[in-house]
Amino acid sequence: MGNEKEYLSEMSETYVKAHGDLFLKIYSNEFRDDSLKNKVKALKFEKISQKFIDIIDKSIKESNKLMHIVVDDTKEVSQYYNKYRSQLNQVQNCSKCECIDCAYECPFSSCGNCLSGCRVKSCDKKENCIIVSTKTLDLYDDNKERNVEFEILAIVESKSYDKKYILLQEKENEDNKQMFIMTDGLSDTEYINIENEEELENIAGLFMES
Repeated sequence: MGNEKEYLSEMSETYVKAHGDLFLKIYSNEFRDDSLKNKVKALKFEKISQKFIDIIDKSIKESNKLMHIVVDDTKEVSQYYNKYRSQLNQVQNCSKCECIDCAYECPFSSCGNCLSGCRVKSCDKKENCIIVSTKTLDLYDDNKERNVEFEILAIVESKSYDKKYILLQEKENEDNKQMFIMTDGLSDTEYINIENEEELENIAGLFMES
């Protein structure tokens, strides 16, 4: 019983809070741009998120009843979460994204070019936008002659160089970090080595700061 309540409490603190933080901001009069509002990636998952909130609330009420039947109150929550995990996690990502609270006229891609599973961690509003991601990528390793799974540590969108850069770390080897120029989204991009030494040092510095 204790573990069930702990699980439901954790889900509530994470996803109920994310839902409220995000959609209250989107529908408030303070949200800066109606055209941007429609580009928020998680907006299309509002109904999925709301149903999840309702399931969590119902399960918590059931678990708190004095005459409680001995059943697994987490079952419906976990089944729904497993079915819509990526959509619910996108709501959470968007709720933490710096773009949601930003009042500046955006010089970057902002929500209009958001990558799934990503959010803006920091942005100087002028030259550099730093994005973090929960996704992983499989890249072919010539030395190992197989695909290797990499975690995405950060993505930098630079106005100075008019490019996007990605910093990767091998999941099974933290010492193996790779930095590339991106030509497109995560799945469709071509990863290009940075040949210019000054450019490499400047972008590496931004990644270190992030």
